[in-house]
Amino acid sequence: MAGKHFIIEYSDNGDLATRDQHRAAHVGYRIALGEALMLAGPLLDDAGKAIGSLIVLKAESPEAASEVATQDPLVLAGLLSLVSIRPYRVAAILGRQP
Repeated sequence: MAGKHFIIEYSDNGDLATRDQHRAAHVGYRIALGEALMLAGPLLDDAGKAIGSLIVLKAESPEAASEVATQDPLVLAGLLSLVSIRPYRVAAILGRQP
């Protein structure tokens, strides 16, 4: 897929037990994005507790990135809130230029 890169940031709204109920659907959704999903993981506070999530996504447009961001099962369940979607230019991956 050709396209642009976007950083998508979420804040965490849910408790761990509720989040665990939706984890399989969330992980499955992100895995299904295939090569469009370049990086994903939780944002942590100083104690190591998840306070949000961040992904780097390849998409054709900001609208396409927004569609992916808002359809995540944790967003649909109200456990993550979308904070921002920002264009991003990849300058290097694993010490190499893309």
